[in-house]
Amino acid sequence: MDQETIQEFKKQLGEKKEQLLTQLANVGHKVEGKGNNFEASYPDYGDPASIEDSANEVADYTTNLSFERDLENELRSVEKALQRVAESKYGVCTYCGKDIEKERLKVRPESTSCVSCKKAIKKEE
Repeated sequence: MDQETIQEFKKQLGEKKEQLLTQLANVGHKVEGKGNNFEASYPDYGDPASIEDSANEVADYTTNLSFERDLENELRSVEKALQRVAESKYGVCTYCGKDIEKERLKVRPESTSCVSCKKAIKKEE
């Protein structure tokens, strides 16, 4: 893969990282001293004596917690891809060592495997 294309993907990855950090900040707060680890915030809807408010708080917290974990996983994948760019290993399948298809990287720039290896991992035909 040529350097111009790699730099385009690097830019996309940087933008995606910023979007993920913004989304994480909206559902939680950053844990100081732990890199890009976040904790979902517990919502406060008002009356602690209200069963309805308490139930909504718990439901929304559960949703935020799950969303926060998904976002953190995606952020780690993006950060690893940016590290591969820095190490001149970006766009190479970690399983077979062949180039990852550009079309795959356009859809998911943080991909670590080519389509063939991904299908083999998922046992698809």
